[in-house]
Amino acid sequence: MNTFLAGVKRWWMRRFRGVVKPPHGQAGTTWKQWPAWRFVFTCACGTQLAFCKENYVIRAQEHIEGCAGLMDTTTHRIADLATTRIMDLQVCQCPVTDARYIKICPQCHTGHWKQAK
Repeated sequence: MNTFLAGVKRWWMRRFRGVVKPPHGQAGTTWKQWPAWRFVFTCACGTQLAFCKENYVIRAQEHIEGCAGLMDTTTHRIADLATTRIMDLQVCQCPVTDARYIKICPQCHTGHWKQAK
């Protein structure tokens, strides 16, 4: 019965509070989800943090056929790794299908994230 109630509590915290804790007895980071419109937030420890472009993480991208994720800045085409100089490589501009902002609190090490628009 205790296991069932613990499962209901985990579901409730995830569904209505946006908090995901590591499994019982295991090490890990507790994560807190924030609404997509919020950029500045206050952690549970009282530290005020903000999501910025350095926290932007691309999780999934819809690549064009033949794209390896890199573009050649001189030709503005998909990079050929055999002939393109390393200094001319940049990240491709293929459409992003899933991205998030991720920030870890420096005080309490709680993870915070929000879905990117």
